[in-house]
Amino acid sequence: MLLFYTLLIEEDDDKIKFEKIYTLYRKKMWYAANSVLSDPHLAEDAVHNAFIGIAKNIKRIESADSAKTLYYVITASKNAAIDISRKNKGIIETDVDELYDVSDKESSSFDKVFETEDFIVKTLAAMPTIYKDVLYLLIVEQMSEKEIAELLGRKPGTVHQQVRRGRMILKEELMKGAKVNGNK
Repeated sequence: MLLFYTLLIEEDDDKIKFEKIYTLYRKKMWYAANSVLSDPHLAEDAVHNAFIGIAKNIKRIESADSAKTLYYVITASKNAAIDISRKNKGIIETDVDELYDVSDKESSSFDKVFETEDFIVKTLAAMPTIYKDVLYLLIVEQMSEKEIAELLGRKPGTVHQQVRRGRMILKEELMKGAKVNGNK
């Protein structure tokens, strides 16, 4: 697949830069896309679309291994995933039990896991951007608060407070959701 993308790029220096971006960030981009879509196959499609855009704009990227580039490729991946999600809104979903022979007990536990994940993703999506971004970078990208501060151009103390407040909001929403669903 890498060869396909490099065919979109003319200059050798830019091809090398793109190959480095591809190697460094491909998995992180997939995780970002999958966090939006919750579908590994659609996440692959989103990453593919993001890489096409990155290849077309490779001249705008100064350094392959900078925090700015990481933020750019993750954002490109998330945006591509959002585009796919919007396009798929009209598709009728098939019940998982129809696709696979799953017992009622297994189906029930799968449903609970998917409902919980879906609730968490929706809760994160509804949060103010300043909290959502720092929690995403902390939890999914496993970056330290110091790295997040550098990446976002914020003071470490500010990022620490945003993480703390974001966690509190997330915890409160999860507790509300648990009460609504009859759990304590």
